[in-house]
Amino acid sequence: MRSLIALALAVAALAMVPAGASAAAYKAPHGKVLWGGQGGYSRGDIQDFARQSGLHPALYNYFISWNGSDSALHWLSFRLADAKAEDSAVMLSLSPEEIRLTPGDLARGEGDAFLIALNQLIFEAAVVTYLRPLSEMNNGNNPYSAYDLMGRSRGPAYSTRQFIRAWRRIALIMRGGPLAVINRKLRRLHMLRVRTSLEMLPRAPVALMWVPLSFGNPEIPKNHPRYWWPGCGYVDWVGTTWYSMYKASAAMDRVYNYPLWRCKPFAFAEWGIWGRDDPAFVRQFFKFVRFHRRVRMAVYYQSASLKPEFRISTHPLSRAALRRALKWRRMTGVAPIL
Repeated sequence: MRSLIALALAVAALAMVPAGASAAAYKAPHGKVLWGGQGGYSRGDIQDFARQSGLHPALYNYFISWNGSDSALHWLSFRLADAKAEDSAVMLSLSPEEIRLTPGDLARGEGDAFLIALNQLIFEAAVVTYLRPLSEMNNGNNPYSAYDLMGRSRGPAYSTRQFIRAWRRIALIMRGGPLAVINRKLRRLHMLRVRTSLEMLPRAPVALMWVPLSFGNPEIPKNHPRYWWPGCGYVDWVGTTWYSMYKASAAMDRVYNYPLWRCKPFAFAEWGIWGRDDPAFVRQFFKFVRFHRRVRMAVYYQSASLKPEFRISTHPLSRAALRRALKWRRMTGVAPIL
């Protein structure tokens, strides 16, 4: 019954979408910068983040695994509802780590069932969702990265080529539309079709976020983000992560200005204080944002489990600097609308 309802909703949604419609980035209007947060998984955590930072989050991040079980999807439906109840959009940082899917597996369609379920869940929740799959793909700490921390290849299933193929498949499925069209595009990319009884997928309010490290870990030439770039047509936002432990603005300038992705709005999908209190880094961060107009999103990281070394509340001087900085008129806690 649920699949029939979803299908009916999808048909209605498709009827309202122009034939040539493309994916939306869901940027804030008038050049504003979306303020976001993460840390904890309850509605109360969203409220606490607003109190600590001094500005309501326009979006809130959850780290989730590639899990399509009924219980996992039921849990996620509550997280989407919590954010929506707080008038926030959602960011989902999605990793296949727990079930050990490689980029090659994803490119072959072994993760499709979850993507289809996630697409329908987001559509039914009717909440703008920024999807951040396989983030920091050039970080050897992540098991889906092409290289380990010594710079050694993890094998063909983890190659940058397979990452690009996997990313494009994720984008085509999550953006929805008639399955015949999706499968035709996959065939042109030399990938297997999506195996499902559905004839179309909803046009869920999803924006795809491609978020590498600014250079790579390890910092070797072959780990530069450009080798993971899937193309402008498959990405809605480009971003990176920045912490007080690594202050070099030059690295941020390089990734921000790289020609391949200057066509996209830029996001700091994670940024914040790591370790000792450091109000100077807060001021440095906002100075960068002020002078780089394509930065349209800044999401403060407190870790999924609110570890003390990342929490706003454990850095009083930085918190004071943050609350002052967030009075800047371009920062907004208003979520994009559908």
